[in-house]
Amino acid sequence: MNKSIPILTPLRGIAAICVAFFHARLVIFPQWKDTLIEYTHFLENSYLWVDLFFILSGFVIMHVYQNTFFKGINFYNWSKFIGLRFSRIYPLFLATLLVLVAWETFKYMANIGFYGGVLFDGWGMSGIPAFQGPFNRGDALIPNIMMLQGVLEKDLSWNISSWSLSVEWLSYMVFPFLVPVLMQKKVSLVIPVLFIISLVAINSHHGSLDITGGVLAYLRALSSFALGTWMCTITLSEKTKERINSDMLLLVIFLMCIYVLHLPALPFNDVFIIMAFALLVFISAQQQQRNTVIFKLFENKVTQFLGDISYSLYLWHAVILLVGIEIINLLFPQQLVLWHLQTSWISAIVGGFFYMAVVLVISTFSYYYLEKPAMRGLRQFFQRSKMITQ
Repeated sequence: MNKSIPILTPLRGIAAICVAFFHARLVIFPQWKDTLIEYTHFLENSYLWVDLFFILSGFVIMHVYQNTFFKGINFYNWSKFIGLRFSRIYPLFLATLLVLVAWETFKYMANIGFYGGVLFDGWGMSGIPAFQGPFNRGDALIPNIMMLQGVLEKDLSWNISSWSLSVEWLSYMVFPFLVPVLMQKKVSLVIPVLFIISLVAINSHHGSLDITGGVLAYLRALSSFALGTWMCTITLSEKTKERINSDMLLLVIFLMCIYVLHLPALPFNDVFIIMAFALLVFISAQQQQRNTVIFKLFENKVTQFLGDISYSLYLWHAVILLVGIEIINLLFPQQLVLWHLQTSWISAIVGGFFYMAVVLVISTFSYYYLEKPAMRGLRQFFQRSKMITQ
């Protein structure tokens, strides 16, 4: 039951890159933002790739851990699960947070105010003193250290991508209690209906699913996460599996996701996008290894690598944007002004490649020399602590 599932890891890489450009459109590429909307809303809707992360996490964690909690939950197996998830997400998150705190401390000592690019400048946010916002707020530091910023902070703070880690972390807390319910087929059918209704309710209340703080942010994450866990319990016949194991079906579902992301933000369009993502995850998880062209487009060494470093990419791109734009403004202000005067699509493409190259280099280094060693070291520490306790 714990064998790896093709394509799901590459999907993480695709999602992380899309989120990275979603944030970059506000900081590095604001001059193309409105022009691009005339052609497509893909980037404007790309905040929803975070919900793909939630669905994927729910599916994969259910795939790996359902046998652990199927027979019952006790403090030992619950705490072991939480310790494994903590060692996976917290060390890298803390590293990015410390970098941002160090940079903000330098700004405080040098009396340097906030700068987030021409778009933030137009919103009147330039020059805000260190530790006072709009993101690196001193009063939001403790919730971030505790990884509770997703529910205790209404606005994005410090590493702006990390709000999703906070609410996903809280979803891990309740996951073991979902397993026995989901394994009861008659009861489990209520789960997807309940959480789809939750997504619709959030959309009705907020106007969209772009909510990143408070109880509704947690409900958004838990809904997609639980949807992923439920999909992992679906049992298919061998004939159905053979029919679903199709290049054409996989390609059609993926292109459908791209298309609904391309559409304007119509009422409940974001809910349809999440449902399309859920279908993509489910269909992708049913695919078997094969040497066809379409399958290899999704599952190859490059896409697998991007999926492997996706967590580092997801966390570091926000740091690169927030710190990078301020460093460039300090060292090369005239060149930055000239850049924001560029409006050709060639400049945008070149800038996009350069931005992603920097993000990939830093994420690769982080994955091999920080993320993996820190996770391994923390798990060894937990194991030694357990032995000492025993």
